Amino acid sequence: MKRLFFAVILSLGLVAGAEKGWAQGGEKPTPKAPYLAAVPDYGHWMVTLKYDAAATDGTAAAGNASAKPAPATPPDGFPTIIDTIKTGDLRAVILTFASGTTQQFTCQGDWVLASTPKGSQLSIASPSRSPYIFYTPGFVLLDGVTINPSTFKEEAIHNGVHAFHYRSGDVDAWIDIASMLPLSVKQPGVEATYQHLPAPARPFVIPPDQAALLLKEQEADKKVRALR
Repeated sequence: MKRLFFAVILSLGLVAGAEKGWAQGGEKPTPKAPYLAAVPDYGHWMVTLKYDAAATDGTAAAGNASAKPAPATPPDGFPTIIDTIKTGDLRAVILTFASGTTQQFTCQGDWVLASTPKGSQLSIASPSRSPYIFYTPGFVLLDGVTINPSTFKEEAIHNGVHAFHYRSGDVDAWIDIASMLPLSVKQPGVEATYQHLPAPARPFVIPPDQAALLLKEQEADKKVRALR
């Protein structure tokens, strides 16, 4: 009789434990702060950009709600791949265009440097200047996008990865639940897909021609500030 009693108690305990485990396992994850990982001090990420024909040439299929925009050739000056390596306040940004040609920038803070056939060039980055979106200090297409519970839409499998889906205005963003890093961002006309790569072990070296120009401009800037 005692054996039967303990067998029943054990069985009930196992059932209760299984139900509790199922309930916990069945709970859907919900966004918790931080909702998006900060841009790392040392990081390497590659973004592939896909454009829509309807958004780039203005030939949307009027009246056909089921029509899907066809892939398009990027507009002039728009890249298909943005490869970014970040080490501290330095960023190396390589743009690849549909033709296969590349253009490389070195960024330090707001300074943007480039080597050209005519020599090194330097400019100041600002959100109002093109192509700021390509070498923005943040993640491409996420600058100014709200990622928090107010824009959370659903939990979803996106490109085979468990993700949180957010919708902020006309921008959709999918964030990897495990890493809180962006997987994909879609806004009218373009979609960006992220690939996060191993971070570099040490700071990269600015090309000599760019480094000389940067030093010259920084020294001139110091002199101007000293006169104020």
